[in-house]
Amino acid sequence: MIPKIAFKNVWRNKERSLIVIIAITLALTGGIFTASIMTGMVDQKFRSGINNEVSHIQIHNPDFLKNYEPQYSIVSADSLAEVISRMPDVKSVAVRTRVPGMISSPNAASGVQIIGINPEKEKKVTQLYKTICDSCGVYFTGPRKNPILVSKRVADKLKVRLKSKVVIRFQNTDGNISEAAFSVTGIYQTSNNAFDDANIFVRSNDFNNITGSMIKPHEIAILLTDIDNLPEVQSALKQKFPGLDVENWQEIQPEMGLITSAISLEIYIILGIILLALAFGIVNTMLMIVFERTRELGMLMAVGMSKARIFSMIMLETILLTFIGGIIGMVLSAFLINIFHKHGIDMSSVSRGLGAFGFDPKIYPFITKTFYLNLSVMILSTGILSAIIPARKALKLKPVEAIRIE
Repeated sequence: MIPKIAFKNVWRNKERSLIVIIAITLALTGGIFTASIMTGMVDQKFRSGINNEVSHIQIHNPDFLKNYEPQYSIVSADSLAEVISRMPDVKSVAVRTRVPGMISSPNAASGVQIIGINPEKEKKVTQLYKTICDSCGVYFTGPRKNPILVSKRVADKLKVRLKSKVVIRFQNTDGNISEAAFSVTGIYQTSNNAFDDANIFVRSNDFNNITGSMIKPHEIAILLTDIDNLPEVQSALKQKFPGLDVENWQEIQPEMGLITSAISLEIYIILGIILLALAFGIVNTMLMIVFERTRELGMLMAVGMSKARIFSMIMLETILLTFIGGIIGMVLSAFLINIFHKHGIDMSSVSRGLGAFGFDPKIYPFITKTFYLNLSVMILSTGILSAIIPARKALKLKPVEAIRIE
């Protein structure tokens, strides 16, 4: 009975109710869509970091990460990689040689990390090969001797292009300086400017040919079938290889985990502020309704309606008003997010700024189902809190005095 009466009361003044509902709808649609853009940016940064840079887990010699000195390699890295690849939940494994060095052209020079890889195994762990555009060369294919993969930023800095010759110099394990000429066969470009500035890629075999001896790998990169299994796999690896450093992606790049957590918190804070602002408007509207219906409420009390039912009726009216606007706002935002998720939002005009923080210039907004569930709880809470003051005001009415009011 009370819910039915409350629903009818909401629509007694359609214009006023619609204004409140539209305000709630627009505010939530804007807030949710903004949240979806932020979530999409963070998700893309996370996926790009995993797919192009760090993978899920990396293993190193404990002393290597201090100064990246080439002598601190992983003993029998290939054998370890073979053992790891047979572990449950491990999708693929790749070993890398990582040496700080210098790359130079006739025009300029730059300090970089020279990363030696097995191209075929690396393709199973990272998607760096996908960041090479159709006109930007190939990923270590063809007969060309000493191929090298550089980023577009490094290529621009050195003023080189495809088939250009560059020289790399580095200190090998015996302390001597080694150098060799390489031919640019591919130019990659990720969304992370810092990564692009710092890393160039060559084949591990070419590394060994330069020095005339076998340079042992410094890094084992591991990609999992499911990131949710990361804690179990990392724990198993630490037990299996106690003399090595086993780090997950958050430990390798702690800023990625920090950004993910900070953005999630920031989204709820923003929506909380929006709902708080809406709550003041809802309270004001409901107080006006109570004042307008003072005589009616007094008569209901006089004929025997209990204060509990009066309180419940005002509460339900407020919650219904809030929730109708909230549901429409969530449905509308879901529709918009779905459209923009398919086509993306092109932010190429500010790509330099986004790239400095590792964000892709094309954003694909999305939001999780859990977010909508949490937001529903927040909207319901807003409705309940907004109803308390008007409902208490109605309870303070005295039936005799209220009936006399015209």
